[in-house]
Amino acid sequence: MTMKLPRIIRLLKPVIAHHLEMFLLFYYSRTTKRRRCKQKTGRILLARTDGLGDFIIWLSCAEELKKIYPDKKVVLMLDSTKPTIQLAKKMPHLFDEVINIDIHNYTRFFSVLKMRKMDFDLVIQPVYTRVIFTDILLFACRADKRITLDTNSKFLTEKQLKLSNRGFDQIIPTSVGIKHELIRCGELMRGLGAIDFNTGLPVLGHHNKSKENYFISFPAASAPTKIWGPEKFAQVYTEIIQRTEWDCILSGGTEDIDFLNEIVEMVNPKDKIKVIAGKYDLYDTIGIIEKANMAIGNDTGPMHVAVACGTPSIVLMGDNEIGRFFPYTSETGDMPSLLVVDADLPCKGCNAIIDIPCKYPYSKRGAYRCIESITVDYCLKAVDQLLKMVENKNERYD
Repeated sequence: MTMKLPRIIRLLKPVIAHHLEMFLLFYYSRTTKRRRCKQKTGRILLARTDGLGDFIIWLSCAEELKKIYPDKKVVLMLDSTKPTIQLAKKMPHLFDEVINIDIHNYTRFFSVLKMRKMDFDLVIQPVYTRVIFTDILLFACRADKRITLDTNSKFLTEKQLKLSNRGFDQIIPTSVGIKHELIRCGELMRGLGAIDFNTGLPVLGHHNKSKENYFISFPAASAPTKIWGPEKFAQVYTEIIQRTEWDCILSGGTEDIDFLNEIVEMVNPKDKIKVIAGKYDLYDTIGIIEKANMAIGNDTGPMHVAVACGTPSIVLMGDNEIGRFFPYTSETGDMPSLLVVDADLPCKGCNAIIDIPCKYPYSKRGAYRCIESITVDYCLKAVDQLLKMVENKNERYD
């Protein structure tokens, strides 16, 4: 039986896309030195095409960037699949212009044509874990200088890394080993010229001392590998509600609604829990997080928002990338009201630098063994500790 044409096309699309991507990387990385601006533009391009959490962490450096280049307009490039544009547009003091670029779908190749028409005095790729297509876009525009941070090459082959590095005029060195992304941000800023700069915790909102009678949770995540069991979350919510009489708010994207409703059915009492997924944009959700007594969730972007809002938080995460995003380590010594709950397996940190598959079987829902191994009792010990922190903080404000 002959294979139908639509199926053949579906099979060939990723192969063709890969080869086209490699050609573009080869061509543009070799020709960047010839694509310089004819005159000064007064503009800097900053590429932040990574996730919400990465963007939040970077905020501790955004103001310093404006100090380094006071006479330049900062143009921020974001990934169109991420909600970060909603937040960035509320920050005109940090970013003079925001552009949304498609870097994942097959239509991303048209973005190259868009970038070829743009001119900048300086292009900065600040991401420690770089991806090919973002680099291609930075090579496609005209710029007097292109700077990047040295990468762990987690998503780059040796050949891709060699081609990518060739397109940059300056590569800022990084320290070895697993370090929090705040540390990488500090290394970048010092490489850009802020010699005495040390990264502190990101700040969002006003760190509102006036809290409301609820806690907020984000039990979903961008991948099933990062999600703690829904039945375990339900037990923890029930325990917190019974101890505090707080309402429980479950948040996430519209794609998470069915999953969140599944959890609601396991919580007692159900009238104390509310699902708001898909009802608010990112900016409004930040206000809700800021007024919450506490936040609890998986290793996901909104939990970085909670840290930046000063909301006491518990993050449940696998051991695979622990140390890069949670727990926080700042160069100023500031520490958030944050507890990280992980299984502490011997193989911890396995995926923090090199992208390798887990050697253990995944759970029925597709979670890593390390996050599946976290027990309800272990999480509740962190809840006890955090509730005491909240009580002590409230007493100081009273």
